[in-house]
Amino acid sequence: MKIKNLLITLFVPFFLIPGISFGDYKCLFSEGGWNPDDWLIVKSPRWDYAGSWIQEKDHIANKVPSDASREEMLEKRAGETYTSMILKEKFRGSVEISSTISFADRMAPLIVIANDYGKDSGNRPEHRDHLEVVLYEKGINVWHHYFKDGKLFTRKAAFMKTPFIANEKYLLAVKIEPNGKGAMITVGAGGKTFGFFDESFPESFHAGITGCEGVNHFYDFSVRQLKLK
Repeated sequence: MKIKNLLITLFVPFFLIPGISFGDYKCLFSEGGWNPDDWLIVKSPRWDYAGSWIQEKDHIANKVPSDASREEMLEKRAGETYTSMILKEKFRGSVEISSTISFADRMAPLIVIANDYGKDSGNRPEHRDHLEVVLYEKGINVWHHYFKDGKLFTRKAAFMKTPFIANEKYLLAVKIEPNGKGAMITVGAGGKTFGFFDESFPESFHAGITGCEGVNHFYDFSVRQLKLK
């Protein structure tokens, strides 16, 4: 199994600058290749399930119900497939976030970019305003989840239609370029890119991954600070 049409190469030294919301990060999700203490599991406000990861030799995968059919994981039991985590450190400025990912059937590994998170009634970390950059069999969708008057709303902020193949590795990359009035966001995978402007993008943000709607594999993760032009 090979990585198809990598958008960019990121094999350069990365580090997390401790104590401040500005810096670089890189890890492999192999056995011993990452530190779970860097991360925070965050549940979705849509479901009660908090999620967990299965550690494999060279990657992690979201835990899914073993007795659920593929149709059930996409629909009535989708909540039981959802596992999301974000880096505890926040980032700011121009960055590129990337992860090598694959999906076992149809969907839907994603990069999540979150503002401040909240807590549910059981005091568990729970997403609030966040973007999901989702790769699946028919393309990439960008979903903006946000709260208004205490209610959760979702809108499709951008999308690209192009086929992706199950059990193939892809590098999903998200470039964020703030300009004081929001941020220009460029998304790429499989040698194709698209961009959009998000006027609600926060000054600082958490970055992470989410697996849902099937078995998703994550092999690495990085946040790279971009030089200002």
